[in-house]
Amino acid sequence: MEKKRKISVRKVLQLLLTVVVAVCCLVAMISASKLEGDMTLKSLPVVHIKNDRKYQFIEQKEIMNLAVYNRGIDILNTPVSKLDVHGIEKAIKSDPWVADAQVFIDVDRVMHMYVTQRVPVARLFKQDGSSYYLDSTLHAMPLSDNYTYYTTVVTNAPDMHSDSAGMVLKAKIVKLVRNLQVDRFWNAQVSQVIIDSNGTFELIPVLGNQRIIFGDTTNTAEKLANLLVFYKKVLNRIGWDKYEVLDVRFNNQVVASPSLPYAGPKDMAVKKMNWISSIEMTEAQKLKEDSLRKQQQIVEKANAVVISKVNKVIPVATPVPKQTVPAAKQKTDAKKTKNIEVKKAEIQKTTAKPSVKTPAAKPSAKEKKVTKEDKKQSKSDVKSKSEIKKADVKHKDDKKEKNKTNPKEKPKEKPKSNKKEDTKKTKDKKTESKKDKTTDKKPAAAKYTYPQ
Repeated sequence: MEKKRKISVRKVLQLLLTVVVAVCCLVAMISASKLEGDMTLKSLPVVHIKNDRKYQFIEQKEIMNLAVYNRGIDILNTPVSKLDVHGIEKAIKSDPWVADAQVFIDVDRVMHMYVTQRVPVARLFKQDGSSYYLDSTLHAMPLSDNYTYYTTVVTNAPDMHSDSAGMVLKAKIVKLVRNLQVDRFWNAQVSQVIIDSNGTFELIPVLGNQRIIFGDTTNTAEKLANLLVFYKKVLNRIGWDKYEVLDVRFNNQVVASPSLPYAGPKDMAVKKMNWISSIEMTEAQKLKEDSLRKQQQIVEKANAVVISKVNKVIPVATPVPKQTVPAAKQKTDAKKTKNIEVKKAEIQKTTAKPSVKTPAAKPSAKEKKVTKEDKKQSKSDVKSKSEIKKADVKHKDDKKEKNKTNPKEKPKEKPKSNKKEDTKKTKDKKTESKKDKTTDKKPAAAKYTYPQ
């Protein structure tokens, strides 16, 4: 037989107490919640807008209108239990400028609204002239009456719906604009992006009048890097308005076509297409011209020095006392002066265009004649004292003719005949005749040269 179990009264009482306490707690909580639900809010809802200092597309009044006033809710007089918090969040999210919204009521019966604004990436202009903003999540946003945001402008945008083709084109636009905005230079340089009918892109810069054909958004970073190198190494030197079109569609290439008014250097090769070579050629020509000028100056200085030396070397005919010079000697002196003048004229002609190296000139026929005449003169000088006296007496008429030929020279009185003076004169004539003979035998070489 089975033994009967004894039921302890103590355990039964403990169960009953726990159940009663739990029920009391539930009732108290339900009653408290009902009491709180029947109570109203202490104050108006508090609106928190993120990025409100940087962007001002949404204001607190607009959110209150969307969440409360436009829906006809008496927020301060309606009990908390009857307030639709989820409906308020949906109403706030219906605003196109709101990216996210969260609404809740705290213990102090205060409603809080946290709102996040949408940040536009680009402003798209349609073909009909209307425009709208596009954010990073490919969401379209209309223009705001309160605030205008300055961002990259995209023109000639087609109608893009929520289908796959429209979303792909929107993604390309956002990708290109983001790459431009990341770099400070391109963010300031690119003022407009044009969408072609084929879905390709063109860039319009701020500095320069050229068009940049960008093509598709593949390898955007490489294309922009190549274009920046072209700006630094070419456009900074030759000028930012020398090219009309810059094509970056090809791999690691920048194809530039010149504008119509600009004409490149004619002597430049087509393969090089390098303006630096033309500059180098012009500089080389300038150097050549400078060197030629210096050579001309040196030649002119040398000519001046040669002319000065020639003027010093040429002897000047000294007048001989008229009393002692016979008529035959006067004729020979006149011939000598004529020959010397002829030589001077020839030297001036040759020195006008001097050559660097001129061979030594040979004595001419005139010089040979002069030497013969000098010999005759030396013979005539060796005359006796009696012959000189006879010549002086006989040739009085010749003296008058001399005065006519040389009007400047004044006639002098005849010196008195002294035996001592006559002997000295004869000795001087003999020494002069000997010198003339020695010079006739060995003619001196000319210090200057004559052209052949």
